[in-house]
Amino acid sequence: MSKYRVEAMDPAAEGEGFPQWDAHPLRGRFAARLYPTVAPSHQDISFQVIGPSGPVVRVRAAKGPDQVSFRGLPAVLARKADAEPRHIKDGLNTALDHLQDAARSAGLSRVVIGGPAEETCNPLAALLVDRGAEGVVQASAMIDLSRTAEALRADIRDSYRSLTNWGSRNLSLSFVNAANPDRAAFDRFPDFHARIAGGRRRGDDYWQVYWDEITQGRAELSLGFLEDGTLAAGSIVVWAGGTAYYASGVYDRDRFDKPLGHWPLWNTILRAKDAGLLRFDLGEIPARGHADDKELSIAFFKRGFTSGRSLRLKWTLAV
Repeated sequence: MSKYRVEAMDPAAEGEGFPQWDAHPLRGRFAARLYPTVAPSHQDISFQVIGPSGPVVRVRAAKGPDQVSFRGLPAVLARKADAEPRHIKDGLNTALDHLQDAARSAGLSRVVIGGPAEETCNPLAALLVDRGAEGVVQASAMIDLSRTAEALRADIRDSYRSLTNWGSRNLSLSFVNAANPDRAAFDRFPDFHARIAGGRRRGDDYWQVYWDEITQGRAELSLGFLEDGTLAAGSIVVWAGGTAYYASGVYDRDRFDKPLGHWPLWNTILRAKDAGLLRFDLGEIPARGHADDKELSIAFFKRGFTSGRSLRLKWTLAV
């Protein structure tokens, strides 16, 4: 009889002792709350592996229409920080077996898993390679907030510095956060988002998750107003595990010939630094040929705020 067993668990559970469990909003408990509103048809199969000394691996995963992933995001496999290496290896093997069995039983052909891109092969990567998984690099624009504000500003694209100055003169910013939980101000953002996007694309349950994060002190909404009081810019930043994530940004580009997003975003970066966060993730930079013109334009905007990059691997494991 195996020393390792699998038991179901809540993907939004606390992550004590599992540092990878809530290290980033898109891989942590924020995503566990948000993505059921984005992909409700996916069936959650999150679980943990119990070894001889207790829980050793935790997994966020769901069965979707064409793969096992985490509701379209790569599945998360988090290791117990102080577990013995042999228990980690055996626990990860048990987890991978369980994920492949879940895919096979659902008639799915692959499991998609996320992991760090490191110079040395970590235990999960080694096991995935041995199982014949294919790894693809995913890059995001990442700011190291431990650097001085002067160093961060020097890293901004030259043309953006003048745009941040212009924005600071023409936009007045206000903030909705745990210290100022103004629901009426918050509710302006979904309406603004719908107007700029050409229609509401997310339901009330989606926006409620953001509101809950704000009131719990894990997110902040920034609103930018013109001199006449017109709302022209808005963004939401969510954080977990020392990482701030630029979750949503909306700007009324028809208001001026100059872009409106630079000053609000730069101000948000500085506020994250002042709040003691360690990193600011501006979001994925897609590879050319795998994104449309709008996505490439957004990636160009993000790259203008930092030369820093964070690399991760998206593994596809055939069943």
